[in-house]
Amino acid sequence: MLDTLATAGVNAIAISPSVYEQIDKLPADDAAGLSEELPRREPPVDAGAGSVRVVERLLWGKEEVLINPSPSAPPNMEFYEGLKYQPSQATTFTRSDGGMIQQIIDKAHFRGMKVYFQLSAVQVPRQFDEDMPRLPNGEAPRHRMVNTVSLASDDVRAYICARVKDLMTSYPEIDGLRHDWPEHPPYRLGDAFLDFSENACRIALLLGFDFEPMRLAADALYDRLQHLTNDDLATLADARSVSYFLAKMLARNPELAALLRFKAALTTLYIKELREALDSVSQGKDLSPNAFPPPLSLLSGMNFSDVSEHADSINMKIYTMHWPQMVHFYAEELLAHNDQPLDEGLLVTAISNLFEFEDGDTGTRLDDYRYPPPDVPHRAGKQAQSRKIMQAQNETGDRAKLYPTVHGYGPSEDFEARLRLAWDSGTAGIWINRYCYLGEEKFRAIGRLTRPTGASGSH
Repeated sequence: MLDTLATAGVNAIAISPSVYEQIDKLPADDAAGLSEELPRREPPVDAGAGSVRVVERLLWGKEEVLINPSPSAPPNMEFYEGLKYQPSQATTFTRSDGGMIQQIIDKAHFRGMKVYFQLSAVQVPRQFDEDMPRLPNGEAPRHRMVNTVSLASDDVRAYICARVKDLMTSYPEIDGLRHDWPEHPPYRLGDAFLDFSENACRIALLLGFDFEPMRLAADALYDRLQHLTNDDLATLADARSVSYFLAKMLARNPELAALLRFKAALTTLYIKELREALDSVSQGKDLSPNAFPPPLSLLSGMNFSDVSEHADSINMKIYTMHWPQMVHFYAEELLAHNDQPLDEGLLVTAISNLFEFEDGDTGTRLDDYRYPPPDVPHRAGKQAQSRKIMQAQNETGDRAKLYPTVHGYGPSEDFEARLRLAWDSGTAGIWINRYCYLGEEKFRAIGRLTRPTGASGSH
């Protein structure tokens, strides 16, 4: 595997501090698959929509498998003393196969590659209900794609920070950490209206925000979205009108603008805490969180500029197979719960324009927006992808490196087009997610990449 990567010119890899064994079925427990530390399907099913997803590099000879993870090393329990959340313990499989992770680190370093651990920032073992995020009315969202916990929970953040110290102590040679979702991932409509839990109320005061006006404004907007008309949607039929529409809404509802700032402040606080945890046990290591691209980053809370004060780099996900899926998810829920029928074409166009997913050639019905099968190109505009990279790059400036992250899933030609677009964007480098989708043809595409004259970078 490492030789294949080295031949393609790859100079950094990200792995999980876990080892996996194949199982026949998932446990009946409702929590199965909701955490990186619990049994799940590989590749991820993505809330059912990704059930079409299969790998190109077979796992145990199969395109999809069920796996049970074990930590690759026994946890250093002193870091978790007194914490609400406790780590998964070493298993027989840890003792028999856990050393593989150290071998990968050593052999990658021998080939001149950096090695990062990728970790979830918002998934914990056996989460408590009081640490789940809530809608403005106090309820849980109707649907979720990922059952992430609340960033506002001090207990959640304390556990993840303890895990940082634990892993850096067990693996001092690791080059850095990539935390996924240190934000509110807005895959579905309800996710965009998180978080108004008791934890969020408490931390809002500490961060200097008046919680109740934000909650009331968000609740009013959420209710308004159950009473849409086709005239409302027509306002967003022209992508060039979206910026004025949003500016007008925020000008009339400063509490919503405050809510976006609150989300950003919370994510920035979290990244700062991760930075402090990392530096407390190991110096000179990279902190490299993952991020949603603009304008989704406004909903998620990823302020690239503020986070750049604490992170060495930011990995902005250009996961274009999710873009039509998100349009479908949002539209499906709005259609189901609106108090009068809506025109599907107007609705999907409005959502796609709002999130800037396409270059003007929007679909006309809900079924135009589906999770693409492996052989179908992703419904994503080239200009839209370039614009998101440029917007994030302008925010990070020279304080942190921006790495667009291209997903390996999809047809080879489509993958190469997305790959080259990101590579030619002028950032310091790119990440590619992930190895199991990279067949030989895609590796040849990676090897064909060239930098613009006079520029340099890594991938």
